[in-house]
Amino acid sequence: MPDTLPITTLASAALWTLGVGWLLGTLGMALLQPLKRLRRNGAVLSSSAVPVSVIVPVSSPAPALPQCAASLAALDHPTVEIILCCAETDPAAAAAIEAAVQRHPALQSRVVVPAPLRNPKSALLAAAVPLAAHDLLLLSDDNVVASPQRIAQHLAVRAAGHGLVSACALGEAAASFWGEVDAAFMNGQFARLQRAGDAVGLSFSTGKSMLVSRQDLLASGGFAPSGDTMCEDAVVQRQLVQAGQRVALTAEPVRQPIGRRDFGEVWHRHLRWATCRRQFAPLLFGLELVTSAPVAVLAGGVAAGSLGFGFVGGAGTTAILFLGAEWAFLRLAGWPAGRAFPFVWAAREALAPALWLAALLPRRRTYWRNRPVPLRR
Repeated sequence: MPDTLPITTLASAALWTLGVGWLLGTLGMALLQPLKRLRRNGAVLSSSAVPVSVIVPVSSPAPALPQCAASLAALDHPTVEIILCCAETDPAAAAAIEAAVQRHPALQSRVVVPAPLRNPKSALLAAAVPLAAHDLLLLSDDNVVASPQRIAQHLAVRAAGHGLVSACALGEAAASFWGEVDAAFMNGQFARLQRAGDAVGLSFSTGKSMLVSRQDLLASGGFAPSGDTMCEDAVVQRQLVQAGQRVALTAEPVRQPIGRRDFGEVWHRHLRWATCRRQFAPLLFGLELVTSAPVAVLAGGVAAGSLGFGFVGGAGTTAILFLGAEWAFLRLAGWPAGRAFPFVWAAREALAPALWLAALLPRRRTYWRNRPVPLRR
């Protein structure tokens, strides 16, 4: 071995160390987050009588609405209003809502005229928020399933001094290979980083589940500023933080039944999410590439080859380390991993750098539920 290591060896070793350290550190913090959150917030306020209005914007297609409606109807809270709303120009969504209301009479339906915004979800919420009977709002997607204690868990975090309470979202019940890849992006990457950030005080919300005061929401700007983006949750969080509100996550995640997905659906969905991270979390977005498994595998191979251990041995060992660490994390957290996890993991990691690069490019439109949505230039 030479007395002085080549710069490529040193750089590769540094990248490898950064990637492994980031992986193990975020996995550890994500496992600790529920313990820290429960300790900070105290007991869940299961007996709280604070009235809450749950608003669920529904757009077709909504294949998970039956599961979502059953979950909403099972919410254990003494004073709750549950509104399923859709646009007057979406008869398929209206029919799905009516079927859900007939099955669960505790739910209410509203047909609204969407606000003139490009973001379909923001347009529905901007129209529906004024219709709620209560000031405290739980904004939820039409494909979310959660425990009956969901409102109580959100209220416990709010009582600890947080004006915006959210929950990480897990993908489950995938019915195709690309559906499992979609869930792997949600669980092993996004939810893991979201939980780890909350554990160290760098919380960021997701629109799957957001508890907020209507008064605070409207005073900070409401949904109109998010209408030209597809990142309404990030825009709302930024507005509330600028108004002095604190953000936090619940200890328990919500879940989204994935069902069938094809490659195009997964690509468009996660390209949209990657673009939002580039715009609203640029540091995290930058770290995604340099700490990714492909970069670490390449760096591990180069470093091992320079040190005489062989490129294949270094790269293979690194891949096994990343794969095994994430699998162990999912098992310890009790999160779904899927039967074909090694192949799903490999597909996700191969796709991630391409998504990262694509998110750098300017685009005039994005896709939401397989429908093109124009973006502000």
